Amino acid sequence: MKPGTSGPPVNFDLCAEEIELIAQQAISRSSKLIDSVVCQKSPTFESAIIPLAQDFNEFTATSRILTFLQNVSPSQPTRDASTKADKILDAFTVATEMRQDVYNVIYAVFNKEMSTLDHEDRKLIEHMELKYRRNGLQLSSNQQLRVQSIDKRLAELEIEFTRNISTSAGHLLLSSADLHGLPADFFHGRSTASGKFIVNVKPLDINSVLRHATLERTRKQAYIAYSNRCPANIEVLQETVQLRNEKAKILGYDSWAQYVLEQRMAKTPAAVFELQECLTSKLLPLAQQELAQLRAMKQAETQTAEFYEWDYSHYSNRLLQSQHNVDLDKVRQYFPCDAVVQRVMKLYSAVLSVDIVENKGELLAWHPDVQLYEVWEADHSALVGFLYLDLYERADKYPDIAVWPIRPCFERSDGSRAAPVSAMLASFPQSSNSPVLLQHNSVKSLVHAFGHVFQNLCAAGKWSHFKHPRDFAEIPAQLFTQWMWEQSTLQQIGRHYQTNEPIPLDLVKRLVAAKTHGSAIKTLQQVARGQYDLEIHSSPQDVRQHYNKLTSEIALANYGDAKVCWAATFAHLVQGYDCGYYSFVWAMVFCADMFASRFGSQEQSAEAGSDFRSEILQVRYRDPLLSIQRFLGRQPSHNAFLLSIGLPSEPST
Repeated sequence: MKPGTSGPPVNFDLCAEEIELIAQQAISRSSKLIDSVVCQKSPTFESAIIPLAQDFNEFTATSRILTFLQNVSPSQPTRDASTKADKILDAFTVATEMRQDVYNVIYAVFNKEMSTLDHEDRKLIEHMELKYRRNGLQLSSNQQLRVQSIDKRLAELEIEFTRNISTSAGHLLLSSADLHGLPADFFHGRSTASGKFIVNVKPLDINSVLRHATLERTRKQAYIAYSNRCPANIEVLQETVQLRNEKAKILGYDSWAQYVLEQRMAKTPAAVFELQECLTSKLLPLAQQELAQLRAMKQAETQTAEFYEWDYSHYSNRLLQSQHNVDLDKVRQYFPCDAVVQRVMKLYSAVLSVDIVENKGELLAWHPDVQLYEVWEADHSALVGFLYLDLYERADKYPDIAVWPIRPCFERSDGSRAAPVSAMLASFPQSSNSPVLLQHNSVKSLVHAFGHVFQNLCAAGKWSHFKHPRDFAEIPAQLFTQWMWEQSTLQQIGRHYQTNEPIPLDLVKRLVAAKTHGSAIKTLQQVARGQYDLEIHSSPQDVRQHYNKLTSEIALANYGDAKVCWAATFAHLVQGYDCGYYSFVWAMVFCADMFASRFGSQEQSAEAGSDFRSEILQVRYRDPLLSIQRFLGRQPSHNAFLLSIGLPSEPST
């Protein structure tokens, strides 16, 4: 098979009836297989565990295809069918993972054959036994029924929360006077109504308004509209958190946070709180200085001492220009979206020794905008995986940059490797008049997302049960964003959308010098969200008010008299990141050390890239800290991270 010529790995071109049929068939096949296994009188690894694990491989891959479509399909019936399939597939999984007879089979093999198995198979048995035990299979029948009921309701709530975000739609009607300060290209091709411009309540439009609008009332209006775009999700989140904590207590844990972190790199909430408190104490004085500068700038213009959240982007951008002579609108002229995507893929190709080839055949995708890429080993000796890209906004599509691991890596029953499949979504605006130009921060987000793509594609192993713990899984994505501060890489990726000239070295140097601009406040915003995530999952809280309280205390946010509802759009809390948002800062600490140690002096080092694949990306069943130590060749350190955000490093002990 030649690169670029394989057929589509997945059929996404499904109607509502096909989705329903495939879901029922998957459930029927899995149910029959499981029923046949539990009837065995003397189950063994070969006769029972391998069939169960292989069924899990295939069931997971099928489920992810069907349930993904609710986020992207232009067809309402297809989205509805996908949502329905999500509910019934999840309900079947919940019921299966609460079956005592299945646990009895797993436990019998767990107690009998462990010493005869290889390392990966032993880890599989340990993983399966622990999963069923954590689901409450050692509880009384009444307690098990309650846990099962909670799991079913949680699945429904999580689907509802995500769908509310995906389908949220709204716009503001603002006059040219309201939008004073916005760059000319903001108005190119923009629709109007009643003589005013339509400003979509979506990230790119709102961020542009917050950054550039000179009128505070316009910024405030945009900020409030964006924060309140999904008010119904507050009740959904409140019930979700309450049920999670109830389930944890039934299972014998103090809280959902303790339950979740048991299987994470951090192990306990206390370990995370310790790191976050340490960072807060170090960063708060610096953040207060940053805020004082911004407040002084506003006060000099408006004679107003109060500084609000809707002021931050505007004055931070202005201060960036005045202190570092960095005009972000000039910077983005060097980052046209389509070209940047190709250059980012070249960066990953160079570091990971892969070749990324577009497949222009029949894709069987969910929309004509979708592109399919094959990822091969650099010498074309083997297919690594597939990547679907769907980067431009449209109605009823998930609105943010995100990655779905559609098919995980696993070994099929015939011994062949099932090539992983990932899908990356974004909502960049489409324009026939001019190319989409990305801010430097958007380029970093794109690079970050590709890190999650390749974490799935470069995985190795027989069983799809294994995945990196959430606080370890952010490390690959965070590490690659470090290249967005390297001069040579920025000049490779940044080329003018008209002339194709590389971004001037002088501008790059100024951009890099401004790396720590506002870093204390930005880091504390991440810390506050991580703290919020763990605290609402540790004790009863009003989810709306507690978010506002913590961001005010830790990140110095001032909402004034605005009724904001940010917790209602905190999608991470229902997309597998619950008790995991701290992972972003946690991962930054480790990846700063890894990048500085292995890539800093050589940047795109082939040897470091090879080690990164083998020690970090491929192995999913090893202790994450051991993987980091093997990659570094030593114990990790915080010093590189402290230096990266403008703080002095700690003395060696």
